[in-house]
Amino acid sequence: MDQAERDHIQHELEIAANELLPGWIRRVELLQHDDAPMIEPGQLMPRLVFTDPPAARPQDPHPVPRKVAKAARTFKLAVGPGLNQFRHNLLQRWPEIRYIEVMTEDDSGHRTGGNVRFVEDGRVAADGEFTHVMVRLRTAELDIVDTLIAAGIANNRAEAIRWALTRIPERPAYEQLREHTRDIERLKSEF
Repeated sequence: MDQAERDHIQHELEIAANELLPGWIRRVELLQHDDAPMIEPGQLMPRLVFTDPPAARPQDPHPVPRKVAKAARTFKLAVGPGLNQFRHNLLQRWPEIRYIEVMTEDDSGHRTGGNVRFVEDGRVAADGEFTHVMVRLRTAELDIVDTLIAAGIANNRAEAIRWALTRIPERPAYEQLREHTRDIERLKSEF
C-alpha cells in the first residue's frame, strides 16, 4: 500500500473517530506491518489516542482507588458506544484492519493507559468452527510465517500456521508419536 492510500485511509478514520467520539480524540494514527508485532503483512491498525479524562488524573501522588475507578467507568460509558460503532465501521470498510489500539494521553503527551483490541467480525469459517489459540513466536519463527504470506502460500498468519500444521501429519514420525500417545493413555487408564 502506498503512502497516499494510507494517508487517505487515516484521514477517513480521523473523520469517523471525531464524529463518533466528539471531544475525546486527541489524534488518530495508522500503523502498519513492522510498526507493531501483531500487525500482519498487508494489515493496518488504527491507534485512537484519547484525551486523558480530567477525573482520572490524580491531583496528589497517592490517588484514591475509588476515584480512579469511577473515572475509568465514566470514560468507558462516555466513549464505549462510539467506539463500538467505530469498530463496526472498520469491519464494513477495511477488512485489512484486524486490531485497534486505544490509548489515553495526558496534556504533556505521556501515555496514561491503553490496550489493543481485536476487531471481531463474527464470520463463521466455511469449513466449520475454528478454535482461537494464542501463539507466542520468536522473531525467526515470525519471519517464517511472514515469508509464507509474502510467497502467497497463506493470506495471513493464522492461515500460515494452519498450513504448516497440516504438513505435520504427513511426516512418518507423527504416526509413531500418535501411537505412543495412545499407549500412554491406555496405561493411564489401567491405573
